[in-house]
Amino acid sequence: SYSFCTLLRRKTNTFNKMQVNTENIREQTLRKMTFTESMCAKLTAGSIAGAVGVTTCYPIDFAKTRLQKPIPGEPPYSGLIDVLKKVKAKRGVIGWYDGLRANITGIIPEKGLKLAVFDVARDYLRQDDGSITQRGEATAAVIAAVAQVIITTPMEIVKIRCQLTGKGALSVCRELGFRGMYKGYVSTLSRDIVFNIVFFPIQSRIKQRFITPDLSETNKLLTSFAAGITAGVMAAAISTPVDVIKTRLQAGDKGSMATVAKNIIQTEGTKSLFLGLVPRVSAIAPLFGIAICVYDVQKRLLRKYGFDVPV
Repeated sequence: SYSFCTLLRRKTNTFNKMQVNTENIREQTLRKMTFTESMCAKLTAGSIAGAVGVTTCYPIDFAKTRLQKPIPGEPPYSGLIDVLKKVKAKRGVIGWYDGLRANITGIIPEKGLKLAVFDVARDYLRQDDGSITQRGEATAAVIAAVAQVIITTPMEIVKIRCQLTGKGALSVCRELGFRGMYKGYVSTLSRDIVFNIVFFPIQSRIKQRFITPDLSETNKLLTSFAAGITAGVMAAAISTPVDVIKTRLQAGDKGSMATVAKNIIQTEGTKSLFLGLVPRVSAIAPLFGIAICVYDVQKRLLRKYGFDVPV
């Protein structure tokens, strides 16, 4: 019995070493992607990840907008469930998806750009040993925010107007015109910079800490999901006041960010800067959990098929 157990242990160790050697050989034969190939792959992965995430969580985002900007003449909502119940009673479940078409149209390039640009900037800012500093992570996050806001601003204002009025995306676009679709550009950029600086470094550090080479694919996937949710909760909560100001500006309030913030505090109280905090966190946390998870799965698939993609 002792001899059999010893033999079995030796065979297992030999098999594990063979697996490691096979993996090392495969790692050495990975083909380096060109910049164009890398960017296209990351844009595609980010677009798919964003579309899956936003479709799953859209009704919560809809409720968040209704809470942040009450409709004149209607009694204020008491919370997330109250919004969804009243809108369902008035218009049916389809009312929860006002503005979804505009959001999907924008989220595909926006999330693709956000995740791809962050990854490319992050790769460029790596140290010689492959590591990246916190300053490098933050810099890559800001670069991603600047890139994505070109698409985010028109997407957000059209979505918000659709969610508040029930109008179609084309009708809202005609009313706004090209210049009107970039109303709230500065507030959108400010919110995205705050969000990205918190979100990307946290999710990266969590994955670096807990995703190890010997972890199973299922556990890697779950860790990516957990990293996205954890970072999403923190980033969404911290950036909520800027998001409220952005929503008010894009819904029609006049003035600068400072003017809108001052009006909110004077007429509604400081706590109103956190209107929609619960639905915002409830929507963004799973959205980015799903998005980061789907994005990482696609990168691992590329690596599996012979491409040198950092994961």
